[in-house]
Amino acid sequence: MPVIRVTCPENVLTAQQKEQFAPLLIDAVMTQEVDPVTDVARNATFLVYNEVPQQNCFMGNEPFWLVEAMTAAGFFTQERRDRAQAAVAQAFLKVLGDDGSSVVLGGVRIAPAYLMRVYCLLIEIPEGSWGATGHGVSALEIGHMIGSDKDPQRWSELKVTTAKLQAARAT
Repeated sequence: MPVIRVTCPENVLTAQQKEQFAPLLIDAVMTQEVDPVTDVARNATFLVYNEVPQQNCFMGNEPFWLVEAMTAAGFFTQERRDRAQAAVAQAFLKVLGDDGSSVVLGGVRIAPAYLMRVYCLLIEIPEGSWGATGHGVSALEIGHMIGSDKDPQRWSELKVTTAKLQAARAT
């Protein structure tokens, strides 16, 4: 049940584009928690747009987007982080399209070039720090609630990752 915040200059996205982005971004992140995404999982996830006045934005003259996806830490392995990042980029391509531009950075061609201005931060909340309904909720409790436990391989991965995080926590 991630919380997703998209920060961008005001009026960079139309109301229609925001409406198109919401389910794509939710699924981009939520698919890494439970696949297929359940209605319970989708309904427990929210996305907010934080539009910043132009005079408070300083990244050249081009629009930018900061996508912050906050999740309980136990859900992500590096492979899942990489898949979430790719899915966020695909959401932008689907909604904003390919304008034919490209840029080469470190020998890698990035197209369209606006993807250079899409920053996606996967913020993993430490085990024991996610809260809902007035109390702390563990990644395993979240996984059970959203249906991650229906897939034995996914459930096992979540249990192992969560145990490692709990063992590493100082208090």
